[in-house]
Amino acid sequence: MSLTDLIPVQYRLLAAGGIALVLLLAGAGLVWWGLSPRIGLQSARADRAEQALADSQQLVERQANVLAEQQKQIAQVTALDQRMRALEQTITRNAQAQSRALEELKRHDQAVADYLAAAVPAALGGLYERPETADPAAYHGPDRLPADPVPAAGAASAAH
Repeated sequence: MSLTDLIPVQYRLLAAGGIALVLLLAGAGLVWWGLSPRIGLQSARADRAEQALADSQQLVERQANVLAEQQKQIAQVTALDQRMRALEQTITRNAQAQSRALEELKRHDQAVADYLAAAVPAALGGLYERPETADPAAYHGPDRLPADPVPAAGAASAAH
């Protein structure tokens, strides 16, 4: 007879189940003991990956903001360039108009200078001739003012 024959069957099953449970818990503890450092490492790795993802998203947002600002600046520079070209065209047109006007003035001045250098036609000169300018004997100086002072108020009123 063996020791196991002395224990009733139901307790033997219970003991076998308890031993199996203890072995199962010991195995689970052993597995947990072996895996827990790896789980900690994986958890830390996951935390670093989440932080890297957050950093990457912030970087993408900053880059998007920088690109949007650069696009605004490019649009402003393009508008400024268009205004500068329009201004340049206006200046060119004004310079051409001014050059044409200057050439016309030079031609006109030359025509006036030629006219003034020529003798005055006799018929035209006769139209403006006056005895005071043509005959020295007819010239008389400007009217002289009387040397008397202004007459008294009573004398002038008595004459009226």
